[in-house]
Amino acid sequence: MFSIGYLLIAVIDIAVLAWAARLCFRYRTNGIIFASFPLLLVWTDNLTLGLGSTLGEGDLLRGMNAMRFIAHYISLPMGFIAVGAMAREAGFNWAQPKWIMGLFCLVATYFMVHDLWQFSTATLYPACFADTLRYTTQITEATACTPTADIGAGKLISPAPAIILTVTVIVFGIYLWVKTGWKWLAVLAIGSMPFFAVPMDATGGIVANVGEPIFIGSIVATAAHIARQKADR
Repeated sequence: MFSIGYLLIAVIDIAVLAWAARLCFRYRTNGIIFASFPLLLVWTDNLTLGLGSTLGEGDLLRGMNAMRFIAHYISLPMGFIAVGAMAREAGFNWAQPKWIMGLFCLVATYFMVHDLWQFSTATLYPACFADTLRYTTQITEATACTPTADIGAGKLISPAPAIILTVTVIVFGIYLWVKTGWKWLAVLAIGSMPFFAVPMDATGGIVANVGEPIFIGSIVATAAHIARQKADR
């Protein structure tokens, strides 16, 4: 059932990607492009998790999981650039200097390089949960595939970039709400938090994956709203 659930989430991700692609072609703003970028790759995460038990352990599944990690580390920081671009396009004076946009890009680049470096030194281990099979960088008690698995082997790559991005998006969403009346970034970003708060040990992470298209979609919708407002000015 969990495998099917991941595949259904992948379908939702693709649908959100198609919607975002139409917006990108319509408005072609940096805000929409960078907000949509994670959607190019996030669906592969759920596809890999959904197909893992069918493919079984081996080089193919290991390679697919390596790609989902790399895709995550490359695409997630793009959200910082999207926030900076949206602030500029919304006309906020503090966001107009080029060094401000450069700061957002610097933060994104730092997290991207840092996490890719951490991953390059990690080892992938088979991990099981319910009917799913994947490869992870650390074996936990909840995802051990056998009773003899070496619990704690490997290393956990810090979730700090995701947490900092989430806080950044929520703060910017509240700022937009106060300054312009657009509430949906704050409402949807905050509304996705309960999905991310569910412990992975309890669900294998599938609930958090449900929250991803909501969170990313809220950023894309906001970028489109700002683009429309800019076109009307």
